Amino acid sequence: MSELRQDPIARDWVIINPARALRPHDGGGDAAACPFCRGNEPLAPAALDRIDAADGTWLVRALPNKFPVLSSPPVENAGATHEGPGRWLAGRGYHEVIVESPDHTATLGSMPVEQTRRVLEMYARRYRALAVRDPGVRQVVLFRNQGARAGTSLTHPHSQIVATPAVSPETRRRVNDEIAFFDEHGHCGLCRVLGDERTAGERVVLESARFVSFAPYASGNPYQLQIVPRRHSPSFFEVDADELDDLAGHLTRVVAALRACVDEPHYNLVVSSPPLDVVHRSANHWFIELLPRLTTPAGFELGSGIVVNVKAPEQAASELRAVLRGTQRKA
Repeated sequence: MSELRQDPIARDWVIINPARALRPHDGGGDAAACPFCRGNEPLAPAALDRIDAADGTWLVRALPNKFPVLSSPPVENAGATHEGPGRWLAGRGYHEVIVESPDHTATLGSMPVEQTRRVLEMYARRYRALAVRDPGVRQVVLFRNQGARAGTSLTHPHSQIVATPAVSPETRRRVNDEIAFFDEHGHCGLCRVLGDERTAGERVVLESARFVSFAPYASGNPYQLQIVPRRHSPSFFEVDADELDDLAGHLTRVVAALRACVDEPHYNLVVSSPPLDVVHRSANHWFIELLPRLTTPAGFELGSGIVVNVKAPEQAASELRAVLRGTQRKA
């Protein structure tokens, strides 16, 4: 059984879960033995939700994770207790896998836009389901790992979603910073950043009807991107159908541009949305973070907490824009 332990000084939560070491790694992937491929459904848990084709075969499905970071609840009555120098919390929550396609080799940026739209629909459905399932859930984390350097263990295209009973101090700090910005300026900080980036233009990669992608001014990773809804919206819980329609094509183009600049990039995609137990409707603004894993933090970064980025965000944005204009060759 997993457990959460809190550092007594930094107050960071750490999950202790030896069973995660047992999860399979396919090292490139044999589709014949893949638990996520069509025809191999008995190798995986029964689906919690699915989107089907007209003939009844599945196109996207959501499953319980066989090797969850947090074990099954109930978590409603879970409470932290002191154990030794720090606090302890039972590692209870929900951990699901979203299988994005029956195609073993598909990926974001290469699958058809309509399939990406189905994946995003499942994102929204599972996020909402977990957000209201249990009063003990305080945060829902939706993410996608692409490539071994980003932490993926199975090749078949999939995302994951985890509902947790604890919120990290880092997440709390961002939320508090957003609220402090609102208290000082009277409007959303990310809305301000979005307006400034659109005016400047040099870090904007793509604008569509409902989203803008840009390389953050203080990017910590080469080709790091934020995909931000134009409409002020505090939580991913509130994403609407028109936004999902637009996001499907927008995300496909952005990821395809990244793949053109960097051969088969390893990256993390994270839906950044505030904890469920504190949503400031005017200060919070959800967005998607795309974090390519092209470099490895070394001693200076780990010792100082200061990131070294070897690619200026202005240059990264310029290269990605060039791809979208069809003028950049693959590096």
